[in-house]
Amino acid sequence: MTNPHRRLAGALLCTLSGAASAQEAMYTEAATMPSPGTLILREQVHYFKYGAHPIRQTDSTEQLELENMVYYGLARGLAVQLKVPVDWRWDEEADGGDEYDHGVSDLDVLFKWRIYQDDSGGINTLRLALLGGASFASGDDSDFSSGSINPHIGGVITKVWGRHGFNQDLMYIWNTGGDARDNFGGEGPDDAIEFNTAYLYRIAPGRFTSDSTGAWYVTAEVNGLYETNGDTELRFSPGLMFEGRTFGFELMAQLPLWNDLDERAELDLSLGIGVRFFF
Repeated sequence: MTNPHRRLAGALLCTLSGAASAQEAMYTEAATMPSPGTLILREQVHYFKYGAHPIRQTDSTEQLELENMVYYGLARGLAVQLKVPVDWRWDEEADGGDEYDHGVSDLDVLFKWRIYQDDSGGINTLRLALLGGASFASGDDSDFSSGSINPHIGGVITKVWGRHGFNQDLMYIWNTGGDARDNFGGEGPDDAIEFNTAYLYRIAPGRFTSDSTGAWYVTAEVNGLYETNGDTELRFSPGLMFEGRTFGFELMAQLPLWNDLDERAELDLSLGIGVRFFF
């Protein structure tokens, strides 16, 4: 193979490799991960609007969250992620008054270990990864931090074929602390099971070439949460995402799909925006 052909093949290989690792939607895990020594900085801003909370005795709650995430490749098929969420919360109380608070919610460490990978050609791949880690107290008060260590374990499967991507994750969370009054989903005293499904479709480019520098995706997710007190909730999450070689951008939303809630507030609406930087 001549040198120009080698350069073309190398550039195309890098593009395809990046495309296969970009199949991670906003709220669902993926069995893709950064390569060893690669760092991803992911910043997201979320706005949440909740209805009446039966334990807080509030008519509605609005919350703004800045979620800071660092994702690092430790070895081939092994990566770690750290999340640091900072929250601002406004409550409309039943007596007509308002209450404002802010703080740092529990920090979260998640390890991802890929145990299976079948690359069938081009960017087509099937991957399976195990997930494990824990959230732990940020040091803030109980309005935002559980003051405990809460292990979680699960797994995720990712399938990419052509312009299509699919992710399915499942996570069990042991909540050893938490307060029902400040629970807006999986943060109370009861254990929780998260189950999320994501579909991604690459809208551009139609085909990757050596000149491709990024890709646009539309995403659709169903995000589920079951708590052992019986509270169950499903949300529908549409999104738009761009993934480049060194930069990514995402828009997201969540809408109530179905719920059976007795001890926490129902989500009315969530909107978000995020960026990703690859180092």
